[in-house]
Amino acid sequence: MKTPVRVPVSLAGRLPAALALLAILAAPASAEVRSSSFRSPSLEAEVSYVIDLPPSYEGSTRRYPVVYALHGLFEGAGFWERRGLARELSRLREAGALPDFVVVAVDGGNSFFVNGPLGRYEDLVTKDLIAHVETSYRVVPGRAGRALLGVSMGGYAALRIAFAHPGLFAAVATHSAMLLEGIPSAAQGAGQWHMRAFHGAFGNPIDDGLWNANDPLAWARRADPGTTPALYFDCGAQDRYGLARGHRALDLILKDRGVAHTLVLPPGDHGYEFVRSRLDTSLAFLARALE
Repeated sequence: MKTPVRVPVSLAGRLPAALALLAILAAPASAEVRSSSFRSPSLEAEVSYVIDLPPSYEGSTRRYPVVYALHGLFEGAGFWERRGLARELSRLREAGALPDFVVVAVDGGNSFFVNGPLGRYEDLVTKDLIAHVETSYRVVPGRAGRALLGVSMGGYAALRIAFAHPGLFAAVATHSAMLLEGIPSAAQGAGQWHMRAFHGAFGNPIDDGLWNANDPLAWARRADPGTTPALYFDCGAQDRYGLARGHRALDLILKDRGVAHTLVLPPGDHGYEFVRSRLDTSLAFLARALE
């Protein structure tokens, strides 16, 4: 009969903890999504943001490119997690479909990210946020390390910024961008909540000059083929707000200007189900343009 091996009580008591530690050390590193805030000089206020760090961030000293994400109407910085985009990015990372990069989503309220009655929200994105991220995290500074992603209202802002500030971002991608061929009104079908948001950002009645000064379609007509960032934009062909029309208009304007771009109008409606279904394509497009 074999003599049973007896583990000393002192060692046996430590085995579960030791095994747990080994399991932790053996487990793959995971991404980390943090919520934070910083002082915006342009708004003279504290602004919240969410940062999605890749799994390799904590264990390295390298610098990472950044995708800045602009949310839609009635959203905030937390949309990145709440709408399942962080989860989708994590899935793509685990599948090896994307290289490592940082994502930063900032809270723009219902400002349309314009410099208007609600504050200087375009400056928040183009000046304050970039400066904060590039001094607070290990990221690649400068245009070559920056990309911009926008959804709906944020897509409207991302495209405007692409044309108005071509030296800031290497690439811009949008989903269901709010591209309208005229000033919105209730008569054209805009709901009361949407009109309230439009009035907050552009005045009541809407200031024609302020609207036109921020219209991505107007900016596109002046786009320089030599300096415009790499562009990808998509929209559901069945978008309930009719935004596919604005996307076709932008496509024609950019073709006339000779500006390289990619437009996709797949089946789909307005909403985050559509965005999640297209996120792999937009993030891969941005990643290819980044260092």
